[in-house]
Amino acid sequence: MSERYDVAVVGAGVIALACAEELLTRGLSVGIVGAYAGDHAGQATRAAGAMLSTFSEIEPGHDNQRIAVETAERLAAHAAYPGWLERLSRHHAPALTMVPGTWVLAPAGRHEHLAPIAAAAREAGHPAEEHDARQIPGLQAPADIAGALWLPTEARIDSAALMDALARVVRRHPRAEWHDTTAAQVTTGRVRCADGSEVRAKQIVVAAGSATSSLLSDGGRAVGLPPVLAGRGASMVLHTPAVRLPYVVRTSNAAFACGAHLVPRADGSLYLGATNRLTTGHDHTRTATLDELSVLVREASMLLDARLASAELRGYRSGNRPYTLDHLPLLGRTADPSLLVATATYRCGIMLAPRIAALIADEITTAGALDDHPYRALRPMPTPQISKVLHGAGDALLEHLLQGGASLPAPMAEQLAGFVDLALRALLHDDCASGSALRRLWRSVPVIEAVPALFALPARMKDTTDGRH
Repeated sequence: MSERYDVAVVGAGVIALACAEELLTRGLSVGIVGAYAGDHAGQATRAAGAMLSTFSEIEPGHDNQRIAVETAERLAAHAAYPGWLERLSRHHAPALTMVPGTWVLAPAGRHEHLAPIAAAAREAGHPAEEHDARQIPGLQAPADIAGALWLPTEARIDSAALMDALARVVRRHPRAEWHDTTAAQVTTGRVRCADGSEVRAKQIVVAAGSATSSLLSDGGRAVGLPPVLAGRGASMVLHTPAVRLPYVVRTSNAAFACGAHLVPRADGSLYLGATNRLTTGHDHTRTATLDELSVLVREASMLLDARLASAELRGYRSGNRPYTLDHLPLLGRTADPSLLVATATYRCGIMLAPRIAALIADEITTAGALDDHPYRALRPMPTPQISKVLHGAGDALLEHLLQGGASLPAPMAEQLAGFVDLALRALLHDDCASGSALRRLWRSVPVIEAVPALFALPARMKDTTDGRH
């Protein structure tokens, strides 16, 4: 049986549909394999708040190389967005628009989280202004907020309208055929579908988010891919006339997640997100837990605006965000030249969609176009060193445990964070000196009363080390 399409695109999220639309624009025939209707349970796109976070995802612990790579790609996406939306709006009414303006709050004790965000924005020629949080329109921020950063060019998009426009453009295109089913397996030149059908194409782009690995032989290892992990996030839609926001309001990244954020919607509701929990398997049937929703409620009322505690819950969702060990997207050809991937966008899929679509189309039309790109699918991805992975883990774990505005006295918080860092390294045998000190102390006095001394050991070691310089 000969190939039916130039390209088959597997997936129905924003990355898949953006790739399909771009390929169609370039004159190729495209078969789309993914559910057209339904609630798209577990899909990251449909659960997203659709913040176009050019700078506000940057954290103090991110190394300069990662910041440079990610910022460059987000800026390229930011530049592509107006033309992309104009193209999609020819088939959609009302016209799709980016709504600019994002406030980033630093909760108590985290003012330093704003510095790398502001630095990256200013270096790129975008304004970043520090203000008193009481100046944020429509918000009654907590009194102990450490700082507020205004990013006037960082925008948001109506994700529902965007997906509606993308689906409509792709489905109605004369060179497209939408197979309203889900993929079960992808091999060279063919997609086996859950309904028993089969789709053949010269080239296949797997853009199925966190499900990507499960569709490929040996979880993708057979074609040279690293594992695609999933961070499950829960979000809510609220109705609260008391809180009317014209702009996105979010906290800086914290607790292994993107912080609490409110995204105003055209119908007057507020999107509240989002948690982030590692899941080792793609389970689109699992919905949000009460624990995840309670974390959202506490963070909304304690870190953003106490009036949100009385908001009416209109709905909630959970989605699986795909990511890799190095937290950068996977794009382009695998070891099978006819098979490409476009996934692992983590929390920036909607932000990066037009940029990724253009990169994938470049590679489809000119093989090798992505050979030197930092997101190329076959890039080296060694297991990161434990010391680098665990840098700042104590602070992050403390934020995770104290979600919702709870706090410890500053000296105790510093001791606890230091103890967690040291204990993790000792457990994983990465830091011999400090780990040995911890074990020696315990072996010398293996009694319950020794626990406070174990807890205080990292701070004592730090004081001793600092005293030598």
